Amino acid sequence: MTPEPGPSGHRPGSGLRSLRRTWGPELWLACAILGLSAVAWLVVHRLGTPDMRLGILTGAAPASAPDDAMMDAPMSMDQPMAMGLFLLMWVVMMAAMMLPAVVPVLVVAKRFLRVRRAGPAATPLMAAAYLLVWSALGLFAYTVFIAFQTLVPLGGVEAVRAGALVLLVAGVYQLTPLKRVCLRHCRSPLAVVMRHAERIVQTRSGAALVGLQHGLYCVGCCWALMVILLAVGMMSLVWMGVIAALIVLEKVHPRGELLSLLLGASLIAGGVALLAEPGLIATIS
Repeated sequence: MTPEPGPSGHRPGSGLRSLRRTWGPELWLACAILGLSAVAWLVVHRLGTPDMRLGILTGAAPASAPDDAMMDAPMSMDQPMAMGLFLLMWVVMMAAMMLPAVVPVLVVAKRFLRVRRAGPAATPLMAAAYLLVWSALGLFAYTVFIAFQTLVPLGGVEAVRAGALVLLVAGVYQLTPLKRVCLRHCRSPLAVVMRHAERIVQTRSGAALVGLQHGLYCVGCCWALMVILLAVGMMSLVWMGVIAALIVLEKVHPRGELLSLLLGASLIAGGVALLAEPGLIATIS
């Protein structure tokens, strides 16, 4: 029996069927991206070594501990092969953390491009270019990682104070106009697509350039939080989850800009507290 129309003239379930017809491809795209992100999280779990789950703020051995307690400290990453391993893990980690954050942009772009009958390669090119920017940032991350290990004895008071400076720098950056500009760009996926609509539709290179530009804005928005991740353990699933959640909340929560400011103030407060009393790390852990 055919359902009777409701008060508005629509039959029950017609709205859901309409949604599936209208947004079906975009919903599949979102599921595919989140699925790839889930696979990346599993890969991080399998490849992440104890060495890379520790940072200057989460090292196990204090400076005064016996020498054998330092055996669990992060390995030296000063060889080309080690650098290649670091960059590989960085790329996988970026896919795990940043793909969920870019879902709104790609879904809106896919919807718009489908209406404009653009080529099917435009959206994948945007996503690939976006991840390329974050992958390139891995060279900077590697340099920071080396500095954390070679300049600061893991687990000592100096390490905690260096980590406190990282928190302070990240917190201050959260309050800067540059952070707000980049965050507002990332929070407006429809504006991003509409602003560059012609470039995306006309050529494949245009779609890739838009992905690169969005990636640069995203780096401007999130680089400080990524440095914090290096300080607490870049391959720690717990800290990866915390930082990824903060990034997503900043970008999609209605009060994301306010949350960003509150996060900045909290990081500054934490940095000041650790500078004044490095022993807080031992108390917290």
